[in-house]
Amino acid sequence: MKYAITSGVAAAVILALSAQAQAADVSIYGRVHLSLDQLDNGVDSGTNVSSNSSRLGFRASTKLEDGLEAFVQLEQTIRFDEGSGQFADRDSYVGLRGEFGTLKVGQFDTPLKAIRSKVDQFGDRIGDIRNLTRINTGSNNIGNVFDERFKNGVAYESPQFNNISWALHYTPHNTTGSTTDNVRESYSTSLTYEVKGLYLAAAYESFEGIEGIDPKAIRLGAYYDIGAQLRVSALYQNASDIPGGDRDVYGAGASYKLNKYVLRAQLYQVSDNDTPDTGATLAVVGVDRNLGKDLTLYAAYGITSNDEAALYSISGGGRGTTAPAIAGENNTGLSLGIIYSF
Repeated sequence: MKYAITSGVAAAVILALSAQAQAADVSIYGRVHLSLDQLDNGVDSGTNVSSNSSRLGFRASTKLEDGLEAFVQLEQTIRFDEGSGQFADRDSYVGLRGEFGTLKVGQFDTPLKAIRSKVDQFGDRIGDIRNLTRINTGSNNIGNVFDERFKNGVAYESPQFNNISWALHYTPHNTTGSTTDNVRESYSTSLTYEVKGLYLAAAYESFEGIEGIDPKAIRLGAYYDIGAQLRVSALYQNASDIPGGDRDVYGAGASYKLNKYVLRAQLYQVSDNDTPDTGATLAVVGVDRNLGKDLTLYAAYGITSNDEAALYSISGGGRGTTAPAIAGENNTGLSLGIIYSF
C-alpha cells in the first residue's frame, strides 16, 4: 500500500528512532536530485521538472556481543517535483553482520542491480543504462525485471577474501501479499573483485512463474581508474526467456576530473537476437560542476536512436519524468540538474 510522505509521518519515525538513541547509533540521510529537462520522442517535445530518485532515509545500528552488529535501514522516495512520495518503497531492511559476513531481510537492490549502479556514468540521469537493461515482462504482478528490488528478500554477503566477495539474494515470493505456492521465487547472485581503482563483477539473476516465462540474465561490469582523473567503465548483459527473445546490451563509458569539473560520456547498444529491427543505440555526454562535497550541478544531453520496431527511451531509469518512446523514432533529452546530498 502506498502512503504519502507527510511531515507527521517523518516526525513519528524520527521520534521512534530517537527513543532508541541511547542503545543505537542513529542517523538521518537523504538526497535531493532535481532536473529541468527538454524531452523529445521524435513526434512531440516538452519541458519538465523531474525529481530523480530523491530520497529520505533513516539508519540505526547497535553493537552486540562477540563482534556482532545489528542494523536497520528505512528509505523512501520523495517527489520534490510533485510534493508526494511512497513510504519505505526503497531499500528497507533489518540485518546482522559480523566476521561471518552480512545477513539482511526486507526489500532492497539485488546483486545484479548493484553492478549497474557501480559502472553507470549517468545513474538516475538522462542516459541511465537502465533505459536498455530493464525489461518489462508484461506481468501485472511483477512488471519490470533486472535493475529492480526483490520484495520479501533474504540476502547473504560474504566478507572479502583476497579482495573477492560473494553475494546471494533470494525471495520466496517476489510480489505483494502472502502465498501458499511460492510460484514467483527469484534468485540473484554475484561474484566481485574490488580494490582501489579496480572493480570487476559478474552476476546471474532469474525469475520464476511469471505467466509462462522465466526471465534470466547474466551481467558483467567493470571500471578501472587511470591515474586520479580518468575512469573507464563497461557493462554487458545477456537476457533470455523474455518477451521477444534473447537480448544483449553492451557498451562503455568514461569520466574525467578536471579541477572542480567532471566530464562524462557513455555509449551503449541493445540488440534483440530473435526479432529484427528492434535494436537501439544510446549515447550521452555531460559535465558536472562540484560545489563542495555535497552539492553538484550538471548538464547532459543524450539520444537513443531506435531501429524501425524499437521503442527505447533516453529518460527512463531512476527518474520521475520520462518521454514515452515511439517505435522507430529517436528519443532525445537535454537536462540541467542539481544534486544535494546530506
